Amino acid sequence: MPVFDQEYLRRAESRCTQESPPRCRRDCPLDLDVRAFLAHAARGEWSAARKLLERHLPLPELFCRLCDRPCEEGCARRDLGGSLDVRGLEVFCLQALGPQSKPLPMPRKARQLAVMGAGLAGLVAAWDLAAKGYPVTVFHDQPVEQGLAARFGGGEDVAARWEAQRQILERKGVRFETAALDEACLQRLCAGYAAVLLDADAAAPLAPAEETVDAATLHWRDNVCCAGWLSVSPTGAAWASASRQAGQGRRAARSLERLAGGASLTAAREENVRELHTRLDGIAPVPRVEAASGQYTEEEARREAERCLQCQCLICVKQCLLLQKHKGYPRVYARQMFNNAAIVMGLHLANELIAGCTLCGQCEELCPENFSMAELCLTSRRDMVERGYMPPSAHEFALEDMEAANGPSCALCIPPDVRPVDAHPAGAAGPASAEGWLFFPGCQLAASRGEQVEALFGWLRQALAGTGELAPGLSRGPLGLLLRCCGIPARWAGREADFAAQAAELRQYWEACGKPRLVAACSSCLSVLREVLPEARPLSLWELLDALPWPGEAGKMAPADTAEVALSVQDPCTARHDAAWQAAVRSLVRKAGHVADEPAYSGAQTACCGYGGLVWCAQPELAGEMSARRGEELAHTALTSCIMCRDRLAASGKPGLHLFDLLPQLAAFPADPAQRGPGLSARRAGRAALRERLLRRFPSCGEAAPDRTAHWLPVHIAEDVLACMEERHILREDVCEALTRVEREAAYFVNESNGHRLGAWRPRQVTFWVEYRPLADDTGFELLAAWRHRMRVPGVLTAAATDEGAGCCPAGGDQA
Repeated sequence: MPVFDQEYLRRAESRCTQESPPRCRRDCPLDLDVRAFLAHAARGEWSAARKLLERHLPLPELFCRLCDRPCEEGCARRDLGGSLDVRGLEVFCLQALGPQSKPLPMPRKARQLAVMGAGLAGLVAAWDLAAKGYPVTVFHDQPVEQGLAARFGGGEDVAARWEAQRQILERKGVRFETAALDEACLQRLCAGYAAVLLDADAAAPLAPAEETVDAATLHWRDNVCCAGWLSVSPTGAAWASASRQAGQGRRAARSLERLAGGASLTAAREENVRELHTRLDGIAPVPRVEAASGQYTEEEARREAERCLQCQCLICVKQCLLLQKHKGYPRVYARQMFNNAAIVMGLHLANELIAGCTLCGQCEELCPENFSMAELCLTSRRDMVERGYMPPSAHEFALEDMEAANGPSCALCIPPDVRPVDAHPAGAAGPASAEGWLFFPGCQLAASRGEQVEALFGWLRQALAGTGELAPGLSRGPLGLLLRCCGIPARWAGREADFAAQAAELRQYWEACGKPRLVAACSSCLSVLREVLPEARPLSLWELLDALPWPGEAGKMAPADTAEVALSVQDPCTARHDAAWQAAVRSLVRKAGHVADEPAYSGAQTACCGYGGLVWCAQPELAGEMSARRGEELAHTALTSCIMCRDRLAASGKPGLHLFDLLPQLAAFPADPAQRGPGLSARRAGRAALRERLLRRFPSCGEAAPDRTAHWLPVHIAEDVLACMEERHILREDVCEALTRVEREAAYFVNESNGHRLGAWRPRQVTFWVEYRPLADDTGFELLAAWRHRMRVPGVLTAAATDEGAGCCPAGGDQA
């Protein structure tokens, strides 16, 4: 399990490229923020655009006209209408208005620096060093403008531009001296200045070969750096790249500053920055705006700048409602979570973000660098649980539901060798030597489709009876059943100790059943079983069903005249990497006579329905938005292999079928795609009812659960009140128990204005409040409203107090 420390934070941050420079900036040797410049230009903010050029570019009036446009080579628009004309826009901006920045006077530094040769690299280094207050002297053996024009062309225009830039340099304290650029001059400068830059273009006879100089620091020897070499084309021809020479001049200036100050040349010098990823699919080409007169007008310049895609990554954000809600991106979220844990220490400002992740893993699949918000959030949850900072209310109801599913009212184990009481004497489950099976439907399928689980269990026992192979690696044998939760809610809540305890119980049941092979109908359960019981060789129910021989034509399940229907397959998140699960589901759809439609983001990139990660419990509104969003992405009736996907999509208004609805063995249970799944109270009751029915057939496998409802007073709950209870995660059994105890202990208040009774009961770390009134015919009571909270209110009934006949909890006490 990862440790949530600084090293983990750095690893997590490094995987998010949103703050990485776009390709245009990455390819600019001077690190010009081209994207920001174009954004200003597109909005007509020419003053801001020019300020940005003046802040980033050396010799801007001159360099913008000499630059050989490396940023345009990397432009994302290159194959979508043509690269942005960045140089043309820079020139327009410089011509449209004068300087917008006023240079700030810098304190003069004592150490003097020298530049030998007035090539472009040397001039750029002088510009950068002077801006930091260093006295710089540039030594040259010919007029500067003559050398620039000879190298880059431009003639009189270059001379005029250089003159304007020379005046700025001299105001910054740069001196120009004419000298012979020979070895004697170099020796004199090395002795008389703190550091020296040799311009390899202007003083070529003295310059070393480029490959002999460190590319990162450009340090040559002693206190000398070298920069400004000519570039070599693939054909071997030498040519001058203004951008490359300028970039080397800037890099060399940093080294000169460090040499002068005695600092390390390499420390914190180069960062391994990942490339910003920008998706271009779906973006229409837009042709380049050409200047009608050879130079842009303002309107033409704005239109050309508007072509910029303003490259960003945000691939995961575009698909995740949680990331959109918090208006950031994973790198920011990683910092927030770390600060939440390491600095805030109690305020937990990122709790909503941490608890709002479904842990579905889609972001990791979409991200080119595989950044996992699921791992980040789950690691944060574990860290908060271990240090006692996780709010108990975040996942409390889901954990209570897990405990109930594994409690005496819902859990049941039927070993493979147990026969039902109504079995025919000759109908043995199979010889003792045959490999046994144990069917694990999962707590939610048992809650929502208990009758189908029971029917399919009975059919599978018959289909698997006997000996021999169904398919390679799949043997027939007796089938048992295990009703309980796999424990994944504990993992999703970050409670690894509780998860380990559930895993230990699973192992005990499996060993008690003779170590049969496990078959699971829930992808979350299957993932857990494969982790904690790999020796049981867990298999998905759908693979088993797909391997069974079907009597229909060409092995189909459905009659030949079945009307073909297109169904949008919704793959569950926890099966996104289970190719066998996905293939079996689609095969069963075809065998049922239908067409499996592949929606956007299916298979490995499938989108969550809003159930995973306990978001449905911690942030129900967000979970509902996720369900609705996923439903909108499905073109046809949804077909799910996860019952929670089906029920959540149906609750959001998207018609959906579960794979059970296509099985001919379950045809006695007609499906209504628009029907919502059962509510929380009905799910709890559904598990208990399934257990009771199975116990009547397999009485030797357990005892009937105590009837908790026997002492309840009759309570009528209207549909709107029940719906409100569902939103608040309040079960019918809790309010019935609360009302009964409050009424029998007369521990209620009466609202004299309407006669309503109000009372509270605290059976555990939760207090339930009920507002009710007697029915007019004295046959029971009508529940009007219910609430739950964790506050400890003096005078509230507790489970211990009522069970002992002691009345109410004393003031300030808590006997739960």
